[in-house]
Amino acid sequence: MKLLFRAIVLALILFTSAQSRDYIIVQSTTSTANTGLLDVLSKTFYEETGIEVRAVAVGTGTAIANAKKGDGDVLMVHAKVDEIKFVEEGYGVERFDLMYNDFVIVGPQDDPAGIAMLNNIQDVMKALSSDKYKFISRDDNSGTHKKELSLWKLANLFPEGHANYIKTGSGMANTINVASEMNAYVLTDRGTWISFANKKDLQIVYEGDQALFNPYGLIAVNPKVFPHVEFEKANQFIEWLIKGKGNKIIQNFKIDGQQLFFTYN
Repeated sequence: MKLLFRAIVLALILFTSAQSRDYIIVQSTTSTANTGLLDVLSKTFYEETGIEVRAVAVGTGTAIANAKKGDGDVLMVHAKVDEIKFVEEGYGVERFDLMYNDFVIVGPQDDPAGIAMLNNIQDVMKALSSDKYKFISRDDNSGTHKKELSLWKLANLFPEGHANYIKTGSGMANTINVASEMNAYVLTDRGTWISFANKKDLQIVYEGDQALFNPYGLIAVNPKVFPHVEFEKANQFIEWLIKGKGNKIIQNFKIDGQQLFFTYN
């Protein structure tokens, strides 16, 4: 009887795991959630298809690590080099361009480092490397943190160990809050900055450099590696975002009259 019971339980587990889910798991960068865009997309997609989107909003590095473990059906992040590597290693099927905006450097309104007067990002990073000014880093392996590190590298600088290089190890909103409290500089994506309510005495002090371009990508997790993923539903969501109503939602999504993200169509 015990053997029969175990066999029945095992059969039920296998049967349940083989059933198609009525939802997809999206491993997403925090900026899509912080701005409210992901909620709007998820709600409309569910209304049109009956497929629920369950988002896990974390830093890009964590999102990719989760997807590499099969914990997700779709990856929606903003670190193109790592996204391409994710596909090349076989974890994802294909990368699609979703949307873009840019990064901005935010700092005190009186801009003590004179960032606003500089002409290129290398000079900006050199100014920010001075111990005279506080710089707040997410230090969380997110897409924004990866961009920050690439900017230091571009200027051939390594701020580690500087007394005023302060790491939060947390998300964008909390990191901006720290910068606000400490009257410091910080790198943020424009979308999060526009939607951020606690700006206090901070403002954008540098923007527009080509090195600050911020593309977002979409990748369906590979069903050959993780057979349990909802590959068809994932592709349906990706198609809807790139060519369907989701694309128009992204184009029309604004806060205080400002467009946060731009699509390629």
